[in-house]
Amino acid sequence: MPWPGGEAPSGPELQALVSAAVELADLERAEEFLEASEKGEDREHVVVFQDDIDSGLYEDKERLFLIGDALFSHEFRREDGYGDSELPRLSRIHDGVRGGLDTFSCAGCHSVGGPDGAGAETQNAFLAGDGDRASSANVRNPPAVLGLGFVQALAAEMSYDLGALRAQAIEDAALRGAPVTVALESKGVGFGSLTAHPDGAVDGAAIEGVSEDLVVRPFGWKGTGARLRRFVEDAARVHFGVQSHVLALAYKDDPDEDHLGPGPDWWDPDGDGYQRELEEGSITAAAVDLTLLETPTVVPPYDPGLRDRWASGSARFDAIGCTGCHVRELTLLYSTWEEAPDTTGGPPVRINLLGEGDEPRGSGLVRLFSDLKRHDMGEELADPHDNEEGVPRRVFLTRPLWGLAESPPYLHDGRAATVPEAILAHGGEATASRDAFAALSPEEQADVHIFLLSLSRAPKVRVAQ
Repeated sequence: MPWPGGEAPSGPELQALVSAAVELADLERAEEFLEASEKGEDREHVVVFQDDIDSGLYEDKERLFLIGDALFSHEFRREDGYGDSELPRLSRIHDGVRGGLDTFSCAGCHSVGGPDGAGAETQNAFLAGDGDRASSANVRNPPAVLGLGFVQALAAEMSYDLGALRAQAIEDAALRGAPVTVALESKGVGFGSLTAHPDGAVDGAAIEGVSEDLVVRPFGWKGTGARLRRFVEDAARVHFGVQSHVLALAYKDDPDEDHLGPGPDWWDPDGDGYQRELEEGSITAAAVDLTLLETPTVVPPYDPGLRDRWASGSARFDAIGCTGCHVRELTLLYSTWEEAPDTTGGPPVRINLLGEGDEPRGSGLVRLFSDLKRHDMGEELADPHDNEEGVPRRVFLTRPLWGLAESPPYLHDGRAATVPEAILAHGGEATASRDAFAALSPEEQADVHIFLLSLSRAPKVRVAQ
């Protein structure tokens, strides 16, 4: 039986996996009964106060992980602040920044391929529309959320590198009294160049694939989110109409800013009568959960004939130029991530991405299959409308391909049912690679497909309820 890294578990090892799965299923079932018997019981499992985290009450990161995991599967209700001052209503077409509402839980749209997976095409979100017509919105398919801790850390290191290059260019220009142009590169990925002038001004016209602030944002199909905290906060606002404590405080400082619609006071900016709908501590727990989720893996076929075709497909993937954007590996230099709160100034939660304990374990190669850079993908894949973040319609972040086999459908709007369909829909900067793939024989195309289907996730024991 195929299993990553060797033989499938058996005997005591298999029994331990089954026991753990049964224990989790029993716990989830018990929590459902508790909520039925005492309304609000389920909410208590997902509320964490940041002050308690800061004081050391949650030194065991496993507790925060479990709370964040519970929040991911929590079905938001009216008492959680679901919706706004009007009655909660589900709408597939979002109404501006107010969102759908289009689901009740994160897990409701991230389940294809297993827990924390992708979304089916029927779970697409229609963002920033007019609340009525599908043609008014930009369509987004829910991506899998595996391995995001490594993605976040890689992007942070790349942002640091690019920022350091800019700072050095500004310093050199001031010393020389003449403009200095510097190539922007991090982890072997080029982001164009910038020119610094003696007066400290910076010309970023030649920057490529990243915003002019040089912050690599690896989350969202357009590459608009830099941290998992914001990823969680934005999803709660858009999909559930639930505002975080952090957003409410921002509303207090800028009451003219419309986060969901002006409420009676800063503590209730959407005017639904519920305050502090999503605590900052709960955001921290969710970020810890997403940071520590499993990492996708490579599972080559065990059949000798298919293994040969897999190897051939891997070589052709390189030969036709796919790795120009879908870079196989990026090196993570610092393995400890610090998840810091926004408002309290408390100590960060230290997370070792490469193993147990808080001390860094050195560098590691992350088989991400992405350069975490934005690219022009051509008019065929372009969004119908501009977005609020200002990323052009044709431009998208290079999607990480790890876990690809378990996350159909493909592309930002779920239009492709198979991997070859997704490849052939590429355009813009990917035109040459697309054409090279199209020129392959059917057997050679199948080899590439076989290779890409090995980008999977480790099998799990689950108990169906």
